Amino acid sequence: MNKRKRSIAEHSLALFLEKGVQNTSVQDIIDRAGISKGTFYNHFSSKTDCINAILEQIRHEAELSRSKMLSGRDAKDPDLLAEQIAVLSALREKRGINAILEEILHSGDEELKRLVLRHRILELEWLAERLAEVYGEELRPHAFEGAVLAYGMLHHLLFFLKMTGLRERDFKRAASAVLHYMGFVAQALIRHGTDVLDTDLLPTLNLHLNREPVMKADIVMMLDKLLRERAQESPLSGPQADLARALLAELEREQPGEAVIRALLGPFTEAFADSPHAAEARHISAALWRYVRRRT
Repeated sequence: MNKRKRSIAEHSLALFLEKGVQNTSVQDIIDRAGISKGTFYNHFSSKTDCINAILEQIRHEAELSRSKMLSGRDAKDPDLLAEQIAVLSALREKRGINAILEEILHSGDEELKRLVLRHRILELEWLAERLAEVYGEELRPHAFEGAVLAYGMLHHLLFFLKMTGLRERDFKRAASAVLHYMGFVAQALIRHGTDVLDTDLLPTLNLHLNREPVMKADIVMMLDKLLRERAQESPLSGPQADLARALLAELEREQPGEAVIRALLGPFTEAFADSPHAAEARHISAALWRYVRRRT
């Protein structure tokens, strides 16, 4: 997200927190940001698109932090997973995102509600993968339900902690407690078949939310377009071109390496920050994250 787009998003977020999402118009955002209507629509197609950009930015920051936490550590360590879980919760609380999400989910705006649910599904998919890593492959068929239960417990713990004065350390403490409970839940799901959710739930829900699977060929095409067509419009810097080519080369392998892609994503996004291609690079980065999660 370039500086201008980030500035508009920050003004929008401040207004959403002050007035509420439903009571904030595009004109309100334009007036607060001190920009023209054309400038707003150059960066966002609608208020919903603006909200999506805010949520995407928060999720991207969490993903980068989580990826860095993995360096030199055992992915199966529950303590590491507790830290990773706490990252997004802390970011959302710090930015006031939770209040916005709650307002949207209790509103009558179906488009916004689908948007929020798409982001929640992405987070649940991430946690389901991580739970399967930590508690073993036997949990994988039940991992999505495990993720739903884990986040349900975490949400309510943080809600009551907030009433008594939520502190920074409480996010990790609550996540650690939830993962302790999840050891028992995992065994119940695996050994006793206590599942409630239908195994066909996720594909059906994804179809309902209009989420398309991310294909490797699509990302290869996006990277190739960035290197060829976009570079003619505005030349890429050395690091930008090198990182884009490195990702492209990895994807063109028969078995792309997950670790290699994860290691390249942070530097790739940062290299394009505040460049004319920042939005496109961010889109490619998000697609790569989804692709990696679906492969593992």
